[in-house]
Amino acid sequence: MKIINNYRYSGDFFKGNLHTHTKESPCGHYDLETIINMYTSYKMEYDFLAITDHYRITDLSKYKNREDILLINGVEFKKSNHQTLGINVKEYFDDELNDSNHNDLFKKVNDFGGINIICHPHMGKEDYWTFERLSELSGYVGIEVFNNNVRMDCKGRATATDLWDELLSSGKKVFGFANDDMHIFSRAGGAYNYVLAEEKSINSILNAIKRGSFYASFGVKVKNIKVEDNIISLEKGDERVPYVFFKFISKNGEVLKEEKGVKASYKVKGSEGYVRVEVYREDGARAWLQPFFIEN
Repeated sequence: MKIINNYRYSGDFFKGNLHTHTKESPCGHYDLETIINMYTSYKMEYDFLAITDHYRITDLSKYKNREDILLINGVEFKKSNHQTLGINVKEYFDDELNDSNHNDLFKKVNDFGGINIICHPHMGKEDYWTFERLSELSGYVGIEVFNNNVRMDCKGRATATDLWDELLSSGKKVFGFANDDMHIFSRAGGAYNYVLAEEKSINSILNAIKRGSFYASFGVKVKNIKVEDNIISLEKGDERVPYVFFKFISKNGEVLKEEKGVKASYKVKGSEGYVRVEVYREDGARAWLQPFFIEN
């Protein structure tokens, strides 16, 4: 039995949001400098930020040399339905009204060395993105399992772990992201991804995301993620929090184990297919680790 541990690499965890809109988007409100100031303000502590305006690449060149925060070119594809994020793209090349060219888009983004992320699967309606539709697509690295804008707007369901488990259970190896989908200031700082990368650079962070060396968060930190002797273990990461809840989940959303404390572990049997971990607090804050895939 082999357990794939995407957290086995050396490096540091860097915090970032991969879904951000400026006033260049029809639904955005602030200029780029104002948004950068938001994400570098007191206690925000973001290391990277992808600017993903709707159907255009926003010019970031004026701020590319900043040392406090990395800025990544991105775009949100499609006018309304079945939107996706293209991260680390150099030019815009989509017909935003065409709902049948996602695989072609994904290939172009991947050819740029970028990544594709499925946006807010339950925005506005449960079947904004369906399992059937996502099963037909290839070339995307993961889905937003949490979208802070959907939560704040009360326009659908912010979490999509049900769809994530459905995809994972079918054999799709996809990762889970948490993003702000920032349009106005109240959305900034609510969701982020902690990426375990060798250095604070765009290439290092993107490569770590591609291999699944990150976890998604809505206010929870974890540390010491390990796999030893077929045992998955981890600890809470915030010393100010007295305890958290750990939930180990497998195929079809089956809860394998749940416990309260400062650390937790689960001994893998070998038949699970994958094990993923959610860590949450009583106030609703949560973190989602990437799946530990199990090979026999």
